Amino acid sequence: MSWNEMLLMVGQDWMLFGLAFILLFMFLRRTLRVGGFLGVTGVITTVVLLAMLSWVQWNRYQVCNSIVQIITTDSPAYKILTPNQKPMFKPVIVTIDSVRYIADAENEKSQTYLPWRVIAMPQ
Repeated sequence: MSWNEMLLMVGQDWMLFGLAFILLFMFLRRTLRVGGFLGVTGVITTVVLLAMLSWVQWNRYQVCNSIVQIITTDSPAYKILTPNQKPMFKPVIVTIDSVRYIADAENEKSQTYLPWRVIAMPQ
């Protein structure tokens, strides 16, 4: 995965990561200065929030790699669908600016989709 593809994958979630780190910093300062229940629970819940956000990104990365592997192996066990649930008859991987996109080779007017946006349905 290239740097450009990673930035597209994170998308708008970078703001959530930033806010979560700011919250973590604030709760850590409060815990070190005052202590108490609010500071400790704030640190714990903010760490859980960061773990959940990281888990979502990791799952998106795994889905991307799985779909790219399905397309490169040309597996007949899966049918690739667009986000609108329309089938792609011959999906291919197109690389533009070091970002992998999925397109339909049989349809010249087809759009390109990011790998984690398409759906791989078992036949």
